[in-house]
Amino acid sequence: MSAEIYFFSGTGNSFIVARDLSNKIQGMLIPAASLIHRESISSDADVIGFVFPIYDFKPPELIVECVKKFEVMDSKYIFAVCTYGIAPLKAIKVFDELVRANGGRLSAGFAVKMPHNGLGSGSFSQAQHEQMFEDWKRRLEEISEYVNSGKEGTLETSKVFSSLILSGVLVRRIPFFVKLSKQVMMKGWDSLAFISNERCDGCGICKKVCPVDNIEIIDDKPSWSDHSAGCFACYHWCPKDAIQCGNSNMNIRQYHHPEARVVDIIKQKDAGNS
Repeated sequence: MSAEIYFFSGTGNSFIVARDLSNKIQGMLIPAASLIHRESISSDADVIGFVFPIYDFKPPELIVECVKKFEVMDSKYIFAVCTYGIAPLKAIKVFDELVRANGGRLSAGFAVKMPHNGLGSGSFSQAQHEQMFEDWKRRLEEISEYVNSGKEGTLETSKVFSSLILSGVLVRRIPFFVKLSKQVMMKGWDSLAFISNERCDGCGICKKVCPVDNIEIIDDKPSWSDHSAGCFACYHWCPKDAIQCGNSNMNIRQYHHPEARVVDIIKQKDAGNS
């Protein structure tokens, strides 16, 4: 059976997962960002997969809009893989509801832990990252076998208590959240907006990796508009580490998946990338 995998990635985590899966199930790899200007999406594939990170414990808006544009989903075997840094919670269930609202049904949904790369990500060690990469190799075999066999029914989720409380994730981040809350209360959310510092040389990489064209280079400095994808690609791929969230240290460790290249992220906007 023919297969297609639609993906979205800011740091390369979801790109690598999608790439590895496409090799295992012999599917065509299609960047969702290359389709955002289309009015509709049609596919002759028997199997359709979606691979994406989760933001605020739900699929990113770019993926949501991609699914809504599909013309026919009811006759497809549809699976999804979300990558997460803290906890997946109900993200796969939310995605299932999205697919059902568009006339389809999620046959299988998986949650894969990858390095957290948002606010507070600096508290994770390189050793923890390496363990996640090793764990993915095992999950790859499991997920690809499931999809290739046409199995149905698995929708992976996690509970708030076990994911955040028992794991200690929430407790370890209390000081960070206190700092963040104080910053927002005193200076507002705009105080966390992206800015470039003195290391910026106007190279334009941030503009090139932005999947939704939210950045312009003005007088050799990046200027952000108001329709961010929330992917932090500009932050993580800056070769000078010259981008920050306002003037505060939000404990964000600059990161991208070691197997991903900046060109892989840039090409997401290219409809010819497959």
